[in-house]
Amino acid sequence: MRDLDRRLASLPRLGPTEIVLGLTVLGAILRFATLNVQSVWLDESATMILVHRGFSGMLSHLSSSESTPPLYYILVWAWTKLFGAGPIGFRSFSALVGTLTIPVLYAAGREISVRVGVWACALAVVNPAMYYYSQEARAYGLLILFCAGAFVLWQRALREPNRRNLAWWGAISVLALLTHYFAAFLFIPEAILLVRRLGWRRVWAPIGAVAIAGVALAPLALSQRSDGKASWIEEASLGSRASETVKQFLVGLYGPLEILSAVLAALLAAGAIALLLARGEQRERSGARDAAIVGATGVLLPLALAASHLVDVFDGRNVIAAWVPFAVLVAAGLGLRRAPRAGALLGVALCALSLAVIVAINALPAYQRDDWHGVAQALPTTPGARVIVAERYSSAPLSIYLSGLRRIPGASVSTDELDFAGLRIKRTGSSPLPAVVPTKAPPGFHLAEVRRGEAFAVSRFVAPHPVRVSLAALRGVLGEPNGEVVLDYSRRAP
Repeated sequence: MRDLDRRLASLPRLGPTEIVLGLTVLGAILRFATLNVQSVWLDESATMILVHRGFSGMLSHLSSSESTPPLYYILVWAWTKLFGAGPIGFRSFSALVGTLTIPVLYAAGREISVRVGVWACALAVVNPAMYYYSQEARAYGLLILFCAGAFVLWQRALREPNRRNLAWWGAISVLALLTHYFAAFLFIPEAILLVRRLGWRRVWAPIGAVAIAGVALAPLALSQRSDGKASWIEEASLGSRASETVKQFLVGLYGPLEILSAVLAALLAAGAIALLLARGEQRERSGARDAAIVGATGVLLPLALAASHLVDVFDGRNVIAAWVPFAVLVAAGLGLRRAPRAGALLGVALCALSLAVIVAINALPAYQRDDWHGVAQALPTTPGARVIVAERYSSAPLSIYLSGLRRIPGASVSTDELDFAGLRIKRTGSSPLPAVVPTKAPPGFHLAEVRRGEAFAVSRFVAPHPVRVSLAALRGVLGEPNGEVVLDYSRRAP
């Protein structure tokens, strides 16, 4: 045993730089290697359709298409000119910024201690929500990166309140706000704490710069708000959205055994915080306290606005950047100097659980994004036009995989083929229900086949000659009064 201990002691030990580099490489492999496992879904298709326009056309349609500021779309527009405008081209930008977020989390934790930095970095690698947004063609990954960078610079400004740190904090906060309006809810507590500790005269310039950016964005925000694009958020109760947000921070958006995994992750995170309170040193506690204030305000302030009915746009996606200070809070408990073994056990368990969730989601299509790619693949490839009936807004994601789609004008259509598409039905806390599609033939048609995947189903009906059918009747057959009826010319998109 002593000989083994001597041999282990003689092995070279990795320094924090090597560990962070290794974790970043692991995070990059995890994100890029599985970039095309899941289908493009509705929100991503909106990004792709918008960015496929010319630059000026993209900006002019931003207010009618999106509910966020323009920076992400400008950057991804330029990115796709270099790396392609397909799903991988779009998602690779998010994978890159998600990978860059990993060492930034180390820097955030490093402001408390090296051990805390390493654990914050490890949590960023395997957290299911961070992984999810690193593979989505939306602005959230960039929002997380900029908010994480601003948080680091804010920490440094508290420790070393010089002009350089304060200026960089203000600059990165402006970029975060230009990416998503909810960056303001993290900026506000950071600004208040700086004013309380440093005084207004030292921080008015960076705060003023962010305020000017906010005023400049106000007309766009009001225009985007006025058309009700975000009204779908209020369809779910505020309580359910709040609980979904907690679950998302812990184990991502949707996965197998999500209630059990979320409870286990919550217990491990709570154990880390309890350990921090019991064994933490002054610097560890004060750094964690600051992180907790920023994270809690970033969630509770929009939650309070929603509860007061002033502005209700509270959703787990919108507040996802608050995960950053919460991750630092948990990492502070995992990296305690006085309890390294207990913290390491909790950290290894939390990371293993998180990685297991990611692996399970990638292995089980029913827990992934809506599988419109699977629907497109299940449709026949024979030449000729056919009518596709699917849920509302389905034409956008389907158009990514099928070219030649167009909505049918008028109240009826004449066709000799009908294809009804359905997706699996997600249930919070339970396994999804199989997709439901009609199998009873409409008048004049007969059932040709039903194709099923784990996350979709397609039923195909054919007629010996074209039959005129009403669009309302087709939606009724599908059971979707607001469903879409589109004409497919069966030219597969590359």
